Amino acid sequence: MSVTLSSAVETIEFLAYVDTGSSHCLFEREHAEILGLDVEAGEPKVFRTATGGVEAFGHMVELEVLDIRFESMAYFFRDPGIRRNLLGRSGWLDRVKLGIVDYDSTVYIAPYDFEP
Repeated sequence: MSVTLSSAVETIEFLAYVDTGSSHCLFEREHAEILGLDVEAGEPKVFRTATGGVEAFGHMVELEVLDIRFESMAYFFRDPGIRRNLLGRSGWLDRVKLGIVDYDSTVYIAPYDFEP
């Protein structure tokens, strides 16, 4: 999915995967640097994976996906070699209603507080 992140100084757009197994939104370090964020000044957190721990730092940013925009805590990897962008449960999935119809290859998404 196309994601737009904004800080007080800059905006960046890139592709990210929806990852329901990821507890938080995790993005490449390079994106934080483009946004003008001091990565290590953020909230430190170690994420556990099958291969060990991964360090990241959280920063409040404005996150936009498919014209749905809100403020969110996003984590940026300490290691610049990690080239993954993940929309996780906390910070994204907990703020939208998401429906998937596999048979039709269709995805439905709306803000969490949306009432038809």
